[in-house]
Amino acid sequence: MRQFSALIDSPTQAVLFLTTQIPFIVFLAKTMGETEHAPAVQFPNYLSEFPIAKAPVATYPEWTWDRLTRMFSPTSPECLTDTLRRRAMLVVKKVQALNEIITGIMIARYPVWSGVPMQEVVYIAKKTQAQRFKDCGYPDGTELEFPYVLQYADVSGLTMRQAADEILLQASFDDDLLLKSEYFRLKYFERIKNVNDVGEVDRVIFDFRQDFIRGMLVDYAVRPL
Repeated sequence: MRQFSALIDSPTQAVLFLTTQIPFIVFLAKTMGETEHAPAVQFPNYLSEFPIAKAPVATYPEWTWDRLTRMFSPTSPECLTDTLRRRAMLVVKKVQALNEIITGIMIARYPVWSGVPMQEVVYIAKKTQAQRFKDCGYPDGTELEFPYVLQYADVSGLTMRQAADEILLQASFDDDLLLKSEYFRLKYFERIKNVNDVGEVDRVIFDFRQDFIRGMLVDYAVRPL
């Protein structure tokens, strides 16, 4: 069963947003004042049916979370204010912006994603060994000290020096792509963190689209090492 997290308005305990995309809730709970993260809210009382998850997003503030009973109840009329509804709508727009930004960055990073579990660890070790081999001056007779470089050289038919240089060249392509994409993540996550108006969120989304297309439309087809 999928786990739902809720972003809760701390003063009222009303629900601002509900989603299975837990990183969104974690980010918003850390960056929006007077909010908190309620994890796995369907446990243990909504295992067979969880009607709130099927309700329109605009109705989320109409429900209040009880952290002791772990149940939802209707929000009291005095708490269900226009301010609360605007706050919830701001959260909805921020989630939309986060989703677009994360999706764009994820697509941009596809060329460096192998899809093989733990492959990133292998790449780091391979790059580290290649750099050490180069820094040592490509010494002869030390092949066994750099097994990843040796393995790559054997498979590719290159010399140890050529293999190390090839590994470092390909790693530099990966680093360049990741560095550029990280710039967009830092820049636009920061803007989302500081925005306090629904209309401003729309501007963040618009700016990201324009900025990202100009900055990332580069052929980063990287041959896996």
